[in-house]
Amino acid sequence: MDFKLAIERNRAPLLVEVLKLFAMIGLAEGVTIERISRPLHRQVSGILRKAESAVRRLIVAAARDIVLEPEEPRPPRPRAKTSDKAKAKGKVEGEVKEKRKRRPLFNLFDQLIRFRHRIKKRRKPEPRLQVMELGHNPMFPIYVVVRQQEPPPAAVTKKADDGMVSAKHLIRRLLAAADALQDIPRHAMRLARWHARPKEERRPERWSPLRPGRPPGFRQKARHVVDEILKECHWLAQLGNPPLDDTS
Repeated sequence: MDFKLAIERNRAPLLVEVLKLFAMIGLAEGVTIERISRPLHRQVSGILRKAESAVRRLIVAAARDIVLEPEEPRPPRPRAKTSDKAKAKGKVEGEVKEKRKRRPLFNLFDQLIRFRHRIKKRRKPEPRLQVMELGHNPMFPIYVVVRQQEPPPAAVTKKADDGMVSAKHLIRRLLAAADALQDIPRHAMRLARWHARPKEERRPERWSPLRPGRPPGFRQKARHVVDEILKECHWLAQLGNPPLDDTS
């Protein structure tokens, strides 16, 4: 099977769907968007979640044939003098500013299922004790405790909900997904370098970038074009390929 042809056949329509999400929120070159409506954010985020799962599986399929040797440990850096530290600090600050200008990197790893959130914690039963508030009585000089009246809590003023949410994180995800689809070999090399390291040195420390079972956003009955593409990409990432690590 020609995996390059299969990857390209799914990459092109997936890139078109991601670019449609840009148009849905009105994002174009030279246009900045800070807030969008909550229903639009929910709709775009749901489709983007499926698209991101499909992109990860295309990257996994593209990284199957890349074999790299484990990286050699780097020697420790020598300690620098005080004057050299000031120069190095200015250099690092310049590098940080340059890094901030870069577009966001695509996340190569599926979010794992957290089962602990599905288990409801039982609340501890509170003791049902009542204290009688009595005045001065010589019959109960010690055992009667009168509650001190606490001041009422200050009223918290809530901000008016205008139905808008921040679009910053969503735009970063869109840019990262579009960049990954335009240069899949580069991200496949990123994944191969991660896989070439021992499991103890990987960040995150996992056996596979894909979570077991169905991918995030998977739907058996397709409601969107991305649903069909995700099925093809998930099948492509598992077809004819051994798992990334043999844990047997």
